[in-house]
Amino acid sequence: MIDIESNVHRLVSAPTGAGKSYFVGWMAEKLYQAGKRWIILDTKTKNHIGLLSLPKVKLLKIKPHTSYNFWRLLDHDFVVCIPAERTKTRELIEQYRILLDVIFSAKKPVTVFVEEAHNYNPNPYVADDMLELIAREGRGYRINLIFITQSIQEFPKILWRQCKFTYLFKFMIPQDVAYIGKMIPDFAKINRELNLHDVLEYNHITNEYQIIRAYQVQRRTKHYG
Repeated sequence: MIDIESNVHRLVSAPTGAGKSYFVGWMAEKLYQAGKRWIILDTKTKNHIGLLSLPKVKLLKIKPHTSYNFWRLLDHDFVVCIPAERTKTRELIEQYRILLDVIFSAKKPVTVFVEEAHNYNPNPYVADDMLELIAREGRGYRINLIFITQSIQEFPKILWRQCKFTYLFKFMIPQDVAYIGKMIPDFAKINRELNLHDVLEYNHITNEYQIIRAYQVQRRTKHYG
């Protein structure tokens, strides 16, 4: 249905509550089944903890005012990172930036799921330095990014342009539809074809697209998001 194993970057975006965390977990399951390493950088405590039921998936809970040896984390093939209850978003993102630096320095093939990717960047027009570096150079080491955001207009296009595939759910706000239409021709028309929990996969190289219907996305692990 989708070529999840390709050495490319991807963007997943949807309004809050549309089903993107369920879909992202499904993508992680597909990579797991193929034996492809991944790390999920989550900003919530429950989105992806269902994946822990899969053998050999490691959980790291980021606690406030704590240092971590992220190099040791890379000994694991599948990792879910979540914040502890009192970890503020700003501190969490700073820890994830350090982890991203380690991932890039290690030069080991891995897919990194970056939840709430818009929160890393100084503003919608300037990309985070580490994300931009990995977006530009990471594929040479088979380090792939999957950006996930519910705030599509706050996500820098300089990063979006590095993605071969975009996955979008149905958008209801006209301003969002018009904004996406600047990157995906005829999106307004395609958006009308989407039902609840359907996903548009758009290929920015070929301009081809397919609609993945909700019933085609079936998780094997429990979804808590």
